[in-house]
Amino acid sequence: MELRQIKYFVTVAEELNFRRAAERLYMEQPPLSRQIRHLEEELGVELFHRTKRGVTLTEAGQAFLEEARLTLTQAELAVQAAKLASRSKQTTLKIGFSICTFNRLLPEMIQGFRQDFPDVEVNLQEMTTVAQVKALQASEIDVGFLHLPIDADDLHTEVVIVDQFVAVLPENHPLAKLPQLSLRSLAEEPFVLFSRQAKPDFYEQLINTCQQFGFTPRIVQEATPPEVAISFVAAGVGVSLVTAIHQEKQNSGIVFRKLSDAIPPLEIAIAWQQNNTSSVVRSFVELAKKIKSPN
Repeated sequence: MELRQIKYFVTVAEELNFRRAAERLYMEQPPLSRQIRHLEEELGVELFHRTKRGVTLTEAGQAFLEEARLTLTQAELAVQAAKLASRSKQTTLKIGFSICTFNRLLPEMIQGFRQDFPDVEVNLQEMTTVAQVKALQASEIDVGFLHLPIDADDLHTEVVIVDQFVAVLPENHPLAKLPQLSLRSLAEEPFVLFSRQAKPDFYEQLINTCQQFGFTPRIVQEATPPEVAISFVAAGVGVSLVTAIHQEKQNSGIVFRKLSDAIPPLEIAIAWQQNNTSSVVRSFVELAKKIKSPN
């Protein structure tokens, strides 16, 4: 059964005359009659009573007419939806992020994205995880790069960064002689950490982790970014906790030590609304999955 056959049937049913129906359809009467016959054969029912005096609908034809009109209406709505989608292409991609994501992944992602979508403007907004969740749910941003875990069933997430924590100590510190440390061994040490205001997600995770091991760190110096915190450690101000990525840089006066405890890693994920069907958002998420940082 073809859509055009349904259209032919509805036209004949409205005119109850094959000649007038053919004129409305801008076609000859014989081909129209053949198409209606083919439709009846396919359905296995007669749709019209044909007499010398005219044409009338059968009971089956009456029932089919109502559904046929709905089918044609739905088909037209589908066409209009496609045209509307074509006219309303997304022109801006709004991204929420934390600074550590920007330093690690976002430049490469944005560069790759702009190659595929040169006409889409990228709008970046540095935001905390809580602010990103609210902005995603309110459709104020399209995607976010936020710290896990989150409590938001209406959002999809895909982990893109997984970082373990390591301890940073002055190289002459007694604990620096050990190959690895327990977090509890740092309980009495002065700490150099990010401020809650500068990096609230990171700060909260570190404080909560320390408290799970029986102590609250004694913070004697706040410092941002991590390079500054590490410099304070080198100067003997205290010890610190940073993500393992910072071990890759050459730093004098300090040592990095693995933690022997089963400490949850820092996880950053890309997040987007479950009901977001934008091809632009979908393409950016797929790109993020390909570029995501190795564990």
